[in-house]
Amino acid sequence: MRVLVTTGSTAAAATAADVTERSVRRWLADAGFRVAYRAAGRAAASEAVSALLAAQGEAVAALRKALTAESAATRVRAARALLEVGRHVLDEDIEERIERLEEVTRWQQDRDTGLTALPA
Repeated sequence: MRVLVTTGSTAAAATAADVTERSVRRWLADAGFRVAYRAAGRAAASEAVSALLAAQGEAVAALRKALTAESAATRVRAARALLEVGRHVLDEDIEERIERLEEVTRWQQDRDTGLTALPA
């Protein structure tokens, strides 16, 4: 299943499991297998995200070091990368704040109409 999850290839999965590709396609047609396959995919994605998060500090340090490189092009690329990430973080923060304001507004409207469940 790991080969199928990591490659998405029924041929590679069949080779790894020493079965025919038709067998892998039959497995994928089975609801129970699909549930396990999706769970394995989520686990693999979670591991990948964890690895990315663990490398963030090193990535920022590398970009900061590149800000003082001899090459002007390298300095500009590093600065651009840092600015783009910073803008993205700010955009996400603004989006979250807007969503929260919308929730509170809906709660107030519901309260005015007799529904009073306060959002979490």
